[in-house]
Amino acid sequence: MKKALIIIATDLFAFTATLSFAATDNQDAAMIGDILILRPVGLLATVLGALVQGIGLPVSLAGGNAKEAGDALVVAPAKFTFARPVGDF
Repeated sequence: MKKALIIIATDLFAFTATLSFAATDNQDAAMIGDILILRPVGLLATVLGALVQGIGLPVSLAGGNAKEAGDALVVAPAKFTFARPVGDF
């Protein structure tokens, strides 16, 4: 009886420890994906947005929406790339 109780208690402790380790979040994978994929894509989007903004600036100035176009094409991708914490989407 005593031996069976010890075996049951040992099993319960082992399963409890396994479940606590299995409950960790996957923040590391998100950070790695952010650094290796999303940051370079954001940098590329910032550069391409600046080029498009430069080409379309005369049209934007004529339409009176140069600030909005600059915010959408350059500032938003730059903030996504440089101003947010790593892994925060």
